[in-house]
Amino acid sequence: MELRNVYRFFLNITSKIFGVAFAKKFDARVRFHRKIDLKAPKTLTDKLCWIELNREESLKIKCTDKYEVRAYVKEKGLEDILVPLCAPVCSHIDEIDYDALPEQFAMKATHGCEMNLICEAKSKIEKAVLYKKAKDWFNHDYGRACIELHYKKIPHRIIFEEFLQDTENIIDYKIHCFHGRPDFILVCSNRASGLKLKLYTLDWQPIDEIIGSHKNLTEIERPKDLDKMLDISRVLAKDFDFVRVDLYDINGKIHFGELTFSPASCVLPYLSDSFILEKGKLLHL
Repeated sequence: MELRNVYRFFLNITSKIFGVAFAKKFDARVRFHRKIDLKAPKTLTDKLCWIELNREESLKIKCTDKYEVRAYVKEKGLEDILVPLCAPVCSHIDEIDYDALPEQFAMKATHGCEMNLICEAKSKIEKAVLYKKAKDWFNHDYGRACIELHYKKIPHRIIFEEFLQDTENIIDYKIHCFHGRPDFILVCSNRASGLKLKLYTLDWQPIDEIIGSHKNLTEIERPKDLDKMLDISRVLAKDFDFVRVDLYDINGKIHFGELTFSPASCVLPYLSDSFILEKGKLLHL
């Protein structure tokens, strides 16, 4: 058994014996080296963890689901930013029709993170390998494993999106919104050679609050469609106290990524202590 799976098994035993709140604090300290306060939450991390453990919001659950969120985006009049599906949604391994899939596609599980397969050439991915990965995803209880409780209510399904381009080199703009208002942007790049992170204000001024090995020392060019992306974020964030709106801007076309309510298990280990304290003031419980 992989070390990660052993740790997750231990974490769930801890949760059952000592409670979910204790397990959440334990995980934050052990995995991310960050202390969280759930009794008197002040920082952004504290408050996101508190919300995760104390509020059950049906709309948040729907919009975390990578399939159901598509209906939400469409309801907001933003269907044009959705990446088209190239196969029916699948609720069971037997529903996947490998032969009918196009030569290029992106396979994604709807009920968790880090369950994506980018296929640039189907001829290079054996059918058995794809089915094995899909089966593992169907069996993976992400919410229980990572103490992100709202994921537990999401049906285990798989979707297939049209291939955009070399996804490893796509820049990901993650717009953090408080009470419907965008506030700062986390830019993710260089996935192929090692993920790099950069922070920016809404007017594209760099914020030097990234910590750790993923810090990007190179400036990222301001996207031409930044104002449009911010407008989209305002629309999609309107119904939530906090949400991160993930968008791509590829060749002048904005694409929707996902809505995220518990980034990095709510702990945000790549942000400095002073920054999460400052931003915690913007989130009202």
